[in-house]
Order: sequence, then C-alpha cells, then structure tokens
Amino acid sequence: MIKQLGIGMLSIVFMTAGVLAETGVANIKGTGMNSLLKGTVTLTDTSTGLKVDAHLTKMPPGQHGFHIHEFGSCDDMGKAAGGHYNPENAMHGMVVKDGIMKAHAGDLGNITAGTDGTATLEAVIPDVTLSGSKASVAGRAFIVHEKVDDFSQPVGNAGSRIGCGTIVISGK
Repeated sequence: MIKQLGIGMLSIVFMTAGVLAETGVANIKGTGMNSLLKGTVTLTDTSTGLKVDAHLTKMPPGQHGFHIHEFGSCDDMGKAAGGHYNPENAMHGMVVKDGIMKAHAGDLGNITAGTDGTATLEAVIPDVTLSGSKASVAGRAFIVHEKVDDFSQPVGNAGSRIGCGTIVISGK
C-alpha cells in the first residue's frame, strides 16, 4: 500500500511539475538584409525564476548587449521592439545579479561570440516568468546589439540592433 501510494504521489508530483513548467522560445534572426545571424533562445519557468538558454551562430566575434525588449516586433531592424523591458522602472544594470527592483528585467548584460561566430548564454532571471505575473516576457523580444553593454545609464551604449526574435510560449 505504501509503495503504491509512493508511486501515486510521484506521478502527481511529475504531473504538477509539468503543468507549472511553462516553456517558451525566441527564434533569433539578423536584422540586416544580408545578415546570417541566427539562433534560438529557450525559456523555462523554474522555482527560482526564468531560465534562459541561448545558442546563436554567425555572430560577429566579441561581446554584444543581449536584452529582452518591451515589444515583440522585430520590424524596422529591431527598433519596433522598443526599449529594454522594465516593469519596475528600475535603473539599467545586470538583472541576474541585481534583481528586477534594481535593474531592468530584460538586462541580461552581454553574450560573447567566439572567433567562429558562436555564442551561448545560460542564466536565470529571478522574479520573471513567461506569463501570468507583473514581470512576464511572452510576446516581448530578445535583441542582440552591435556592441558591448557597458552598463552605463540609461541603457548601456550597446549600439544598433543586429538580431531579434519574438518570445512565444511553446508548451507546458
């Protein structure tokens, strides 16, 4: 009886975890006409925040500002995505380190591309979710910037937008 109860409880835990773990994706494409930049950002709601797992290719080598912006449109070479996502009206900073009360919820800092043009980034943004909270990102956009985010105010001087992808919910 206890064994069956244990198995039953285990099944319930897995089912509950499946319901709570909403996932999303942003397919990044270059904003320029001849850009080959592309990649995928996978997002997963976790108990500690929104897990971000980015894999990009064909990027110019070096560091590039990497942010979530307020709107999900990549029109006008990414400019239609608006400014950094900032539901708490915080200063520009590093959200993973500082939290959404002290940094824009979309301020992920920089992503670094190697000499082969590949870049990866893994981070968890505390107090941010895909949907259902004040700091939800579904329907917004990831932007890859031309230059490094130097963390200056108000937005880090990262230059033009060379990559963009809209965040969509992909499953639970």
